[in-house]
Amino acid sequence: MELQRSTYIFRSVDNATKVPTSNREMMAMNTLTPQSTQFSLGQWFSRNLCAVIAVAGAQRETQRYASTPGPLTAVQIQQQTGIARSTLRSLKSPGEGSDANPDLSTIERLADALGVPPAFLLMRPQDWALLASAIGNSGDYLAAAQKLEAEDRLQAVNPVEKVLRECKVHPDQRPKFVGASPEVARANARDEWRRRACLKLDALMLREISQSGPRKWLAAIAGAWVSQATPHDPSSSKQ
Repeated sequence: MELQRSTYIFRSVDNATKVPTSNREMMAMNTLTPQSTQFSLGQWFSRNLCAVIAVAGAQRETQRYASTPGPLTAVQIQQQTGIARSTLRSLKSPGEGSDANPDLSTIERLADALGVPPAFLLMRPQDWALLASAIGNSGDYLAAAQKLEAEDRLQAVNPVEKVLRECKVHPDQRPKFVGASPEVARANARDEWRRRACLKLDALMLREISQSGPRKWLAAIAGAWVSQATPHDPSSSKQ
């Protein structure tokens, strides 16, 4: 099984380019307004919180808005979470020059009251876009994960990297008959970046998941994410 869309192809000793299909898709999905990329994580939390609260209440009784629910009120949130209305107000609308900075317990209680996973309150548009792109590109990676499952290798250490190897997107191809060179050094750096990224996602996503069904899907999504997120030159990118 070979994926050409995210491998690294050496056209000559001095010229190396990426096959850009999945990266183009990722860039297209990550086209955000300049304003949205300037928001801090705390600001995105406030925006996400306000957006969900606005549609988390009871169904509207007026005919004009009968198809949309109303907001969950501050009183209802306080009753369900124990979070004071003044605290909720500061989380939704921090003062000028400051960001919301809730503790984990507050995030968990709000998420439970709103019926969403806690992590979703912290997601930025670029996070959603990258996740959607990884899921959209995960078909071949899922086939690789299913092959690992059939061979009893899905439960082994670091299945995400095994998925990439099965798809032949890792390690990078090397130019033939060429020793030490900037291109080889860059390929080595990309391989190491992927290896470490696979370990991180394995630790985050698969550590507590042993059932084959969810595990192969998560391995496939993580593999697609690592493949499309690999920097052209990790030595010049933020780690």
